[in-house]
Parts: sequence; C-alpha cells; structure tokens
Amino acid sequence: MLTLRRRIRAGLVGGLLGGFVLAVLFYFYDLGQGTPLQTPAFLWGAIISRAEVEATTGIIVGFTFIHFTVWAGLGMLAAALVQWAGLPRNVFIGALYGLFVCSLAFYIGLIRAPSGLVMSAPGWPAVFFGNALAGVVMFTHMHWVSSEPGIVGMMNFLQTHRVTRHGIYAGLLGALVVALWFLIIDTMLRQPLYTPAALATVLFRGAPTPAAVEISFAPILGYTLAHFAFFVLFGVAVSGLARQVSRFPPLALGIIVLFIVFEVFFVAMVAMLGGWILEELAWWSILVGNILAALVMGGYLWKVYPEFAESLAAESLWAD
Repeated sequence: MLTLRRRIRAGLVGGLLGGFVLAVLFYFYDLGQGTPLQTPAFLWGAIISRAEVEATTGIIVGFTFIHFTVWAGLGMLAAALVQWAGLPRNVFIGALYGLFVCSLAFYIGLIRAPSGLVMSAPGWPAVFFGNALAGVVMFTHMHWVSSEPGIVGMMNFLQTHRVTRHGIYAGLLGALVVALWFLIIDTMLRQPLYTPAALATVLFRGAPTPAAVEISFAPILGYTLAHFAFFVLFGVAVSGLARQVSRFPPLALGIIVLFIVFEVFFVAMVAMLGGWILEELAWWSILVGNILAALVMGGYLWKVYPEFAESLAAESLWAD
C-alpha cells in the first residue's frame, strides 16, 4: 500500500509539474498572439458558458486553481494507469498520454462552451504540442522518482505485456476498419475524406455549419491521429476485460456495456459540439461502421484469448 501511495504521490507531483509547464507555454503563446492571458480567460468562459470574458485577476486566480487541480488528477490517473497496465515511465508513453488523454480532457471541457467561443479556442497544433510536452514532463518525473532501471523499449514492453499488446492491435484493427468504411461511404456519397475533415472541423474548431468544412491535410491528419489513439485506448480496455472473463464470466456483459457507452459518448460529444454533423453523416453509417469495427476487434480477441471464447460459450453465463 505504501508503494502505491508513493506512486500516486509521484503522479500528483508530475501532474502539477506538467500543468505548470503548460501554463508557462500558453502564457508565451498568448503574448506571441498579442493577447496576454487570453487562453485562461477563454477556458474560464467555457466553464461558465459565457462567450466574452475579461482576463481579470480574480478570473485568472480562479482558473489557475482549476487548472492545477485538473492536472493533479491527470497525474494521479497516469500513475494508476502505469500501475494497472505495467507501462514504462518514459518520454514516449508520456507524450502519448499528454497528446491523447490530456487533449481529450481539454476538448471535453469545451462541450458546454457556446459555439462562438469554441471558434476562438487555441489551435489544435498548439493544444496537442503543449499537452504532449506536459505529458513528457509528467512521466519524466515519475521515472526519476521510481526504481525503474532505465527506459524500457517499446517492442520489449509489448512482448512482455500481453493484454496491452493485444489491446493495441485490436484497437488499430478497429480504427482501420472504421476509416476504410467512411472512405468508401465518402467516395460513393460525398467527397473522399469528407468525414474526417468534418469531424476535425467540429472537434478542433467548433464549426457551426457544413460550409466551414475544409478538406485539407492538417485537420485530417490531426483527426486521424486522435481517431486511432481513441480506438487503441478502447482496445486496451476491452483486452483487459476479455482477459479477465475466464476468471469472472459476467464481465462479458461489461464488454457489451463498454461498447454501448463508447457509442453514446461519441455521438453525444459530436452532437453537442456541432449538431449539423449528425445530419451530414447519416446515423446508420456511424452505427454500421462501429459495428464492423466491434466485430473485427471481437474476432481478433476471440482468437488470441481462447479462454474468452470458452467463457462466452459457457451455459452458466447465459443461464441467469
């Protein structure tokens, strides 16, 4: 228990350090834009759902407290994930954690923001770079205070940790299936790559109408990276559940619930950021694409976890 407390404490301190680095980075970012302290004022406006907020001392102090509280939580979450999944505390994993998990937290925080305010959000390259850098700082601190002997190679890590390895592979397969499905749908019904461009426009820029959709390299690349990262995280979670099904068969139902929650969360987030996107992208295409991904991921996990297949086929699971 003491070891776990020390790891959580290291994550908390690492999160605070990451939050400090990010705050300093965006302080100079705002100065470069000629609008000092615009980012904390903007985020405070997103929290209270106001389109125009002046960067007063009280607002800056209040947001700074929230900022460091959130980053302390992200640091403790990182420590818990490292402990649960056996991840190495290196700069590569830290950059991935900052790039995807911390950026996801940022954009979730914009859900309640007015559409006009979302348009003034910091550009996604700055958000992604800042969070990746903060993640590196966070994991570097956790590595320094741990007894981990050096940086573990990614391939060695994947060979050693079966659950994470199969989860990553399953997530990549699911992400690829959805990407290919929408590429086919876009080519037949709209323009090629319209779907990732539209989703990028909504998620990163809060576009209020379809006219704002721009099919260009940068937003499509940004959304594609996020798309694959989210599927990888989902795949690791499902892989962990599948591995435990042989010990506790009712967890098979947890996988179904996790898939439903994933679907509802995605649709709800997109709808809140831009309701028009659900009119442009037919609901049936989203449903079919994710069902195909679920079948491919489930088929892969069925193959690599024979005990998972046996547990699902057991009569005792369905008898109740």
